[in-house]
Amino acid sequence: SDTEQNILLENIALFSEILALIEQEHLDDPDKKELMEGAIKGMLRTLDPYSQFIPDYIAFRTQNQGNYGGVGMTVGIRDDVITVITPFKGNPAANAGVHSGDVITHIDGESTAVMSLDDAVDLLRGEPGTSVSVTLRRPKAIRPIEVTITREVIRIPSVEKEIIGDNIGYIKINTFLQTTANDVDNALEEFNQHNIRGVILDLRFNPGGLLGSAVDISSDFLEPGQLVVYSKGKGDEIEPFKAMGPAREKLPLIVLVNGGSASASEIVAGAIKDHGRGLVMGNQTFGKASVQKVFSLSDSKAAVKLTVAHYYTPNDVNIDKIGIIPDVETAYFSPAEQEMQLKLRNHQKINTFVEENGDDVLEKLFVAEHAPREDRRASKLLRSYRRLTNSLTDEQIILSDIGIKYAIALETKNIKDEIMHDPQVRAAMEQLKVLELFAKKN
Repeated sequence: SDTEQNILLENIALFSEILALIEQEHLDDPDKKELMEGAIKGMLRTLDPYSQFIPDYIAFRTQNQGNYGGVGMTVGIRDDVITVITPFKGNPAANAGVHSGDVITHIDGESTAVMSLDDAVDLLRGEPGTSVSVTLRRPKAIRPIEVTITREVIRIPSVEKEIIGDNIGYIKINTFLQTTANDVDNALEEFNQHNIRGVILDLRFNPGGLLGSAVDISSDFLEPGQLVVYSKGKGDEIEPFKAMGPAREKLPLIVLVNGGSASASEIVAGAIKDHGRGLVMGNQTFGKASVQKVFSLSDSKAAVKLTVAHYYTPNDVNIDKIGIIPDVETAYFSPAEQEMQLKLRNHQKINTFVEENGDDVLEKLFVAEHAPREDRRASKLLRSYRRLTNSLTDEQIILSDIGIKYAIALETKNIKDEIMHDPQVRAAMEQLKVLELFAKKN
């Protein structure tokens, strides 16, 4: 409209006047290119966290294709502050004690208050072997937490699979890559050969990835033609993405999510939930699902990345605003318990307990706890376990029984131990029994 055009022209005139005053009156002689790029970045920052000015698009593409040293976590914007979405298990940030939901207040002493998301990511990246200091504000923590993280080349397996418990298929998707859907298909084929009773699809601490991968994996569980997700852009322009191919899996399904689940993870969980195909359990997801498009700028090697749409679940939930609320809320270890468990990483007493009793010690403990009172071997193992828990209490390391067993699970060489002693996985296994009974009745 004419009014909007007039406002725009007035503000361009205002901008030109301020620029002229800076050149004439400011004590320093500022670089004009830096001034203009700063103004452009400030303008984009008022739009959303993910719109970005790219001064050198060729260098930007090269950076995003090659190997780099990183800290092994994804970050996003929540409530206008830079927040940790996912610290990947076994990588530098997680090993340093960074949690999902931590707010990053400083990077190498520099405040992130007016820092763009991309600038923060650039500061966290660097040569493998170099260190970066990060200051964190954690919900309910009394004071800031400072950690020093040594960068590494980050490699994360896209899919991990196991058959756990009483013949339950467990699939952990860490990120959605081009190969992820094929890896999930292979896991499901392997599960079918073992006649599994149900599937747990673990999307916790998964920051997302490729939309096509999320649609393909959703298609494994939905009926052909069912809506997986749709995007809505300017002018309410809608693009639907539907399940493709034959639906193969009719088994009971649990999807696990938490605050570290974002983007493609939320798309899969939302589709499963809205169509009633399975039960979503865990905690509310991060809420990050928007579409960005890169526009090359004329007569320049620069480009601008703009948010052009949001993703919505089949039941019209704007994922970017709300996230996915699980059907059943289940508790994980509290931040305090996670801090205690961090103290038990490579703890001498835990390691000695495992060495003395073998890598199958948790399985032995389960048997011992259900053995007759006169079973001497069981009684001996239980006494040894009590001594361990008492000695940890003496060190002010106070954890629940499952918390200590989970810490032991992290030190054994049995991969299934960590999965089986995760409280949210255990809750999912119990819920699968209910779904199985319900399916038999129907």
